[in-house]
Amino acid sequence: MCFTDALLMRQNAIAENKAEPLSLPKFPTYCICNLRGGIGKTSLAFNLSYLVENLLAVDTCPQGNLSYFYNDTYYQSVQVSAYDMLLPYFMPGLGNASRVAQYVGATNLYFRDRSVYFIPSADALYNFPSQMAVAMGQAMSVAGQQQQDLLDRMLFSLRAEIRREMEETETDKCLIDTSPFFAGATHLAWHATDALIVPVRTDQQSINSFKLLLQTLSDPSSPFRRIMPHDSHSPKIQLVVLTHCGWSTRAGARNEPNRQTRLYLEQIRDLVARNILHFTTRNPENHIVLLDDFLGSGRISSAQSKPIELLNPGESVTIQRVRVEVNESVNKIKNQLHFISNSIW
Repeated sequence: MCFTDALLMRQNAIAENKAEPLSLPKFPTYCICNLRGGIGKTSLAFNLSYLVENLLAVDTCPQGNLSYFYNDTYYQSVQVSAYDMLLPYFMPGLGNASRVAQYVGATNLYFRDRSVYFIPSADALYNFPSQMAVAMGQAMSVAGQQQQDLLDRMLFSLRAEIRREMEETETDKCLIDTSPFFAGATHLAWHATDALIVPVRTDQQSINSFKLLLQTLSDPSSPFRRIMPHDSHSPKIQLVVLTHCGWSTRAGARNEPNRQTRLYLEQIRDLVARNILHFTTRNPENHIVLLDDFLGSGRISSAQSKPIELLNPGESVTIQRVRVEVNESVNKIKNQLHFISNSIW
């Protein structure tokens, strides 16, 4: 049986909520990352965060979309942020932040029965890469062990802050949402995480971004590998989530991807197989999952900051004077999200 056929059999089982979780090592901290926007990173982080307890979500993207999903007054309020946590590591003389995490249920009532906290983003993260570059340049001018100590303190700054916040919130899981750009907080997120979850949209630009991510992980001239901590920490990839998948409308087709989805699925499989040492196991089939296009369910979820888990077929909402309805495919999407969650935790 070829890979595509085996994967489609698994997708059928996932759609029917009969699939066993993937045989993957479990980690407490994941970074959701790909070096391109508009591929579903934040939607995936938001929806996965609803499915578990005792989770800390960290928004390191300066756009702040995840922060807004958790708190719809985010753009109007002044609050201690991920930027405030990180800045003292790069500008000596500032005090350290404490108890930055906010309880999601206080500002998003859909989470009121969930033990989920979040660290908000900030616009200032747009400027953080230049501040980080200056500080690291100064550290590189210092000789001997002191240089490595300074670099370790900076490169592991987000990791140290996340661990402290997890202790304060009594959480044991963490999801980090990242910017499409590597410089700055995304760089630090790679050193703060145990493994990466990489969403890849069904288009060539996303495939190219995935190739760039793999190159950044391994190329000695990449901004990630040029300056490393003492232990050369480098995250491995846990999952590649092929997002916005479309399915055949042919009569009798059963969870069969359309031509575009199949084309990119085969490209992803080839990339994973050729770069398997960057993954947490040596079996490519362990690391690829498909996620349907959210369609109307996604629009409603985003408009209402409501997890897809709470949507039901037949619900409808008017968004910008257009009536949007949740169709039957939402149940399949729920099962796909549960499968991802159960496979990583």
